[in-house]
Amino acid sequence: MSANLDNVLLLALANDELDKFLVGEPFYFQEAKSDNDEPQNIVAAFDLLLLRYWQETHDPLFSARFVTALLKILATYPDRNRAIYAVAVWVWYYRFCLSKKHAQPQGLYAGLFEVDMSAVALALQGQLEANKAALVVDTRWAGAAWNSQHGLWDPLMRTALVVRDKLGGPDFVPFNI
Repeated sequence: MSANLDNVLLLALANDELDKFLVGEPFYFQEAKSDNDEPQNIVAAFDLLLLRYWQETHDPLFSARFVTALLKILATYPDRNRAIYAVAVWVWYYRFCLSKKHAQPQGLYAGLFEVDMSAVALALQGQLEANKAALVVDTRWAGAAWNSQHGLWDPLMRTALVVRDKLGGPDFVPFNI
């Protein structure tokens, strides 16, 4: 993959700041046309940058770096709700892409790395449980009134259930649903 100053993923990897890319910090935010405000344009970031990087490099360390960065976000990112929301959406979209890979082995996601997300799911579940009250009143992103009566909590619960029940992903549904 050619080093390109427009490729914020390459810069994040070079600067050991994959966590900042995943959470969409301003410098690492993936610009893309979107009708909804999001902390990071995860679908575009995954399809245009992360997937392309993987397909071109097959970097043997990348899947571990991906999981480590997600765990770092959950453990240290100062905006807890942004951390929870971003990680949940990354897990959802990664599992969605894996389901596409299995359904269409020769399709766009052929060869996508497969990594155990159980540690991420466990950490995410704990963060959801610990931060429920704050998530219920947070109306940013998918927690806006047009989409939820209970802030970020409702869309996060829908996401957790889809990942577990429809995408065969790790279970991060909190016990205090």
